[in-house]
Amino acid sequence: MNELPDLSLLSHAEKDALIRALWDALQSSERRNAELAIRLSDAERRIAELEARLNEPPKRPDNSSLPPSRGQKPNRPEKSPRKGPRKGSLGREGGGRLLAENPDQTVIAKAAHCQHCRAGLTDADQRLAQRYDKIDLPPIKPVVTRVERYAGHCPCCGATTLAAVPEGMETGTPFSLNLVALAIYLRVIHAVSYR
Repeated sequence: MNELPDLSLLSHAEKDALIRALWDALQSSERRNAELAIRLSDAERRIAELEARLNEPPKRPDNSSLPPSRGQKPNRPEKSPRKGPRKGSLGREGGGRLLAENPDQTVIAKAAHCQHCRAGLTDADQRLAQRYDKIDLPPIKPVVTRVERYAGHCPCCGATTLAAVPEGMETGTPFSLNLVALAIYLRVIHAVSYR
């Protein structure tokens, strides 16, 4: 109903129905207005929270739970463009570990003859093609010290005197303190059996 009907033409029952319909519409619009007021107050509260957060310091890995990869990288000096090929790295020709300054021994490998035609090669025919280090540990072998302890028989009193031994060479276990310490370390730290 877009226009108000002529009220003089309406009966009492029709006027009562019109009043009830208007009353229901009024109640419905009041409910909607109350809901909109609640939503508006929630929106205003949220806006106030967001404006308050604008004044907070920015989140960084050192002041929040952000992972380090999300942090801003420090200003680094400008790198000058590389001239020539990049320096060798592990796995590339010319890269890897530097050679030892004073190797313990040097192996010189020279070819006696050509592997294709079997012609003999002299030192003048060859040039250094490759140089590298092979690093190894020396073989570990135990140092066994035999203790020979003499007993002297005194010609005056007839008593026997046993010679003193250096500290750490006393009778008992045949293993030195260093070896016992190594065995305990291997057993406790690396769970190696005593056997």
